[in-house]
Amino acid sequence: MLSRTNAGRRARNTVVLALIVAGLWAGVALTRGAAHADESGPTGPVAHFSRAVELIRG
Repeated sequence: MLSRTNAGRRARNTVVLALIVAGLWAGVALTRGAAHADESGPTGPVAHFSRAVELIRG
């Protein structure tokens, strides 16, 4: 019975680690995409808001 418990714990830990790595990878990819989206536009936290307003206005 102990081997099943260890196998289950090992599988759960593997899944959790994979989810953490996937989350970090996605965060880095989004950050890189946002940082190099438009070099001529405004920078800082207001830049995202003005881009959203521009998209809404069409």
